Amino acid sequence: MTDSDSSHPRILPTSEALKGLVDRARAFGQEPVRLRRGEKILSEGETNSSLYILLEGEVELSKREEDGTPRVLDVLGPGSLIGILSFWTGKPSFSDSTAASGIECLRIDLDRFERAVAEDSEFARLTLQLLVANLSDRYRRLAGLNLKVAGLTRELESERNALRKAVTDLQRTRNQLVHKEKLATMGELLAGIAHEINNPSSSLMKSVEQLGRDLPAALGADPEKLRMFEAGRTAPFVSTTESRERMAELQSRYEFLSRGQCRRLARMSPEAFESVETDLRARNAERVEERIRLFEIGSALHSIRVADERITRLVKGLKSYSRQDGGGESDVRVDECIRDTLMVLNHRLKHYNVSVEVPELPTVPGRAGEINQILTNLLANACEATPKGKTIWLRAGVEEGRVWLEVSDEGHGVPEELIERIFEPNVTTKSGGGQYGLGLGLAISRDLALQHQGALRVENRSEGGATFRLELPVR
Repeated sequence: MTDSDSSHPRILPTSEALKGLVDRARAFGQEPVRLRRGEKILSEGETNSSLYILLEGEVELSKREEDGTPRVLDVLGPGSLIGILSFWTGKPSFSDSTAASGIECLRIDLDRFERAVAEDSEFARLTLQLLVANLSDRYRRLAGLNLKVAGLTRELESERNALRKAVTDLQRTRNQLVHKEKLATMGELLAGIAHEINNPSSSLMKSVEQLGRDLPAALGADPEKLRMFEAGRTAPFVSTTESRERMAELQSRYEFLSRGQCRRLARMSPEAFESVETDLRARNAERVEERIRLFEIGSALHSIRVADERITRLVKGLKSYSRQDGGGESDVRVDECIRDTLMVLNHRLKHYNVSVEVPELPTVPGRAGEINQILTNLLANACEATPKGKTIWLRAGVEEGRVWLEVSDEGHGVPEELIERIFEPNVTTKSGGGQYGLGLGLAISRDLALQHQGALRVENRSEGGATFRLELPVR
């Protein structure tokens, strides 16, 4: 054995070290003490002037929570030093120390401990061995606890991410269910409205057709009357400006005519007016009134037919807009979807200058009802963001195998702090002035675009306002 080996202190087993300490303590008059289970050794917050060396049994360390409930921190066995920090530093005890079983311990107060260390090197060496062993053991437990905490933190983070994803998926599913329910309800309402409009319109047109057949026969005996009636049925549209100019001329030439008669004559075509002009020059007011009435009967039938054509287009547009496609994909004409959506939203768009640049577009795979919903949300948002009288642009085209459609407005644009989140649920720019939103329209629109393998983006215009761009893949 070398000199360095012989000078190295020999580490004894814990049981031998404890036995040696007891023998050394007895040499200076200190006997071990026994405590029953449940007896308190140290109390949290109290000062401590003694070191306790546990010889037999177990000691429980606990700390009181805010409500006074004790929480166990650790359980110590033979060889443990109890109260070492409060003993060494003079600070109050950090926790309660209680006998968890019948125990035997060596209690040494500060003065006796300092004398023993100074006078007995073996006592000092054995105490140091236990101290190092205690610190080493506590360090290992602390390191293990840190690793356990780190593992739990990773698990919690993983569970939190999974929960966040589940909440997002649940919210998306909820939005889709709300959207589908709204579409289904709207489809039923529009289909019912279209049906209710179509029935009286058909009855009205049957009556008009009958009048169109019977009146010429009734007027056939008088070619002049029949000519005036037919002139009314085929009369072209006269603008307001042209009508006013004719009224002014008629009032200056035929002062015996009332203002109402001048206004009715001003709507006649030049050919029809020639038939009345002879009676005007003759100042035959009764015959002029008769001819005006015949012209207006024909004109009224013509107006009813034109109105019926508009109603027919409206009914067709409502049926097309509200179709639900049975949940399956089909070839969808985006330009037809645009036309139907513009017709349905005409009551809102008429307050704006709407610029439409939409060529004939190829079909895209999808569900027409859902594409209509995207267009409706984009145009409705543009109306809400744009002051009345300003311009809304609707443009479309084809680029690199994708149909694109842009809705631009002259509104307030999207705030920069929201532009990255504007498609998230519950994010809305409508927060006052009588406008309130749930922030679901754009979120639903983006989800529908993604379901069609497309994309929906937004950017603010340098001139003011925003542009929303929808892209869908061509079949």
